[in-house]
Amino acid sequence: MNIETRVRATIAGFATAVALLAMLAIGSSGCGGGSSMTTDNEDADAGPPQVTTGPYQPLTVGTTWNYHVDDQGTVYEKQSTVQAFEDMGGMAAGTMGYKVQETVKASIQLTWYEQTATDVRRHHDTLSDNTGRMLSDEWYSPYLLRVDEAPEHLQPGATWSIDYSKTKTTSSKPTTMSNQAETWTVEGVDVVTKVPAGTFNALKITRTDTADGSTKTQWFTRGVGKIRELTSQGHKEELTSYNIAQ
Repeated sequence: MNIETRVRATIAGFATAVALLAMLAIGSSGCGGGSSMTTDNEDADAGPPQVTTGPYQPLTVGTTWNYHVDDQGTVYEKQSTVQAFEDMGGMAAGTMGYKVQETVKASIQLTWYEQTATDVRRHHDTLSDNTGRMLSDEWYSPYLLRVDEAPEHLQPGATWSIDYSKTKTTSSKPTTMSNQAETWTVEGVDVVTKVPAGTFNALKITRTDTADGSTKTQWFTRGVGKIRELTSQGHKEELTSYNIAQ
């Protein structure tokens, strides 16, 4: 084979390789092109997520979640426990709900949640110090949304608004009632998220207070619950461990 023939063969081989690579690239871009899976920048090296199923906010008596909290430089560990399933009483009398206890620094917060087929609704909070003295009591009407699994609210980019009133009583001030409004935005549905408890796919929601523009972004994982929270005021929570009771 002379030099000219060898050069032609080399050029032909190179052209064939380029064509094959182009076909592979097109095929790869077509596979999974409709997937909503993304990864937050801070979790770029998270690795493969665990496979989980179930509601985004599982509520069963005995379930516990533990969080590492950094509240504007104040660091502490928070535990949440589902204590009971009971009539919520008061402004929500006749409605059954899950009572969840959380340790918040030196205080104890109790929250009552109603679970429906498509969402979880927060109706009532109390806050007490470690001696049992009541610090505050809050009711939400008709409710404060915790998480929404309606099909139209599980689409990336979905946005909607909710309105509710808050009635609050404290140990030092008279009862007040205020009207609240939030805009909810779905930032992603299968966002790969790494926290101390592991790597998960998460529903990423941002809630914006329409009065002052403050935001709260939360990540929820099916069958696990909230795994991360970040607010515009510098409050951050990350799940360190959990146990979902059956």
